[in-house]
Amino acid sequence: MDIKIDEQYIRRCFALAKKATGMTSPNPLVGSVIVQDNIIIGEGYHQRYGEPHAEPNAINNAVEPVEGATLYCNLEPCCHTNKQTPPCVNKIIESKIKRVVISNLDPNPYVAGNGVKKLREAGIAVSVGVLEEEGRELNEVFFKYITTQKPFVHIKLAQTLDGKIATDSGDSKWISSELARERVHQWRKKYDAVLIGRNTLENDDPTLNIRMGVDAEGKHPFRIILCSVDKLSTEFKVFNDSASAKTIILTSANSLDKCSEEKIEFFENKGVRIITVEKKEDSFDLNDLLLKLGALKISSILVEGGQSVITAFIDQVEYDKLSLFICPKIIGNGISYYKNDKKQKMSEAIQLNISEIENFDGQIIYHTYSGGQKCLQG
Repeated sequence: MDIKIDEQYIRRCFALAKKATGMTSPNPLVGSVIVQDNIIIGEGYHQRYGEPHAEPNAINNAVEPVEGATLYCNLEPCCHTNKQTPPCVNKIIESKIKRVVISNLDPNPYVAGNGVKKLREAGIAVSVGVLEEEGRELNEVFFKYITTQKPFVHIKLAQTLDGKIATDSGDSKWISSELARERVHQWRKKYDAVLIGRNTLENDDPTLNIRMGVDAEGKHPFRIILCSVDKLSTEFKVFNDSASAKTIILTSANSLDKCSEEKIEFFENKGVRIITVEKKEDSFDLNDLLLKLGALKISSILVEGGQSVITAFIDQVEYDKLSLFICPKIIGNGISYYKNDKKQKMSEAIQLNISEIENFDGQIIYHTYSGGQKCLQG
């Protein structure tokens, strides 16, 4: 067993898995490769939620018998039956695979090492932990959701060189370049939902769909509006287009009580869901919010809101990743993405740990993870 060879084929599993980015939720991204005498004889990946998993696809795609071969997969094969597809472990055992190489154990409590246990009990050699950190990064959304039942939260920001996300009038079109906006639409496809607040809705009237040349493959992310529903107009695009049933309004119970019956009936007829969220001081309780969205099997959210929404996610530390586009423009007035009047000393500043810096189309992109779980090594 050569670790370099194992890493080579696990990297191929990663590449296969990424082909289904945005299409498998709430399932993970998984690719699989079958190797016989150092030659790939079969490949497969989990293409969409509800469809066959990577391992049986690789076995079924093999160009010659797989008996005695090595199967590579980036996530532990499943072994449970309470899902739409049969257990992958059974298929591997029946196919007389000799060895299985895995990047990550599956944290799903229905699996959690039991897949490996069943393979070993069947006499199959199993190696675990090959490129484990890279595998965890590939499935960071799945790992967060399956262990907490809360969606992975990615905050996206674009600001001028003098730190503004919009002018004083609220205008923000456009701070970032067209290529940068295309990147954001790729993220919209990657994640289950896009979240904004009332100010962004009123200033931009966005559709929050997937455009900019990105192939949506039929996907419509949920559009989540965080606001007081009683103060909300019904005229916006997200309530009146063909995907209105993919729109969710998150509001307080008090605001819903104040909402007119006519407005509630309008939203019901459009298929728009209204969900009440607990309040926390001057904002919403984002832990409650995320748990309620997780219960809807929304495993990931791209936050594209303005100052009040972003400040709430940062102050309550209810985000996982933040990507900040810094664009070479200066406007001299405007709105910053974060505001907290309680912080009066530099010692009270929030220290972000940068995991990656990109020079992208004339802009700098800083990527940071909350809690400093991944820091740039220098």
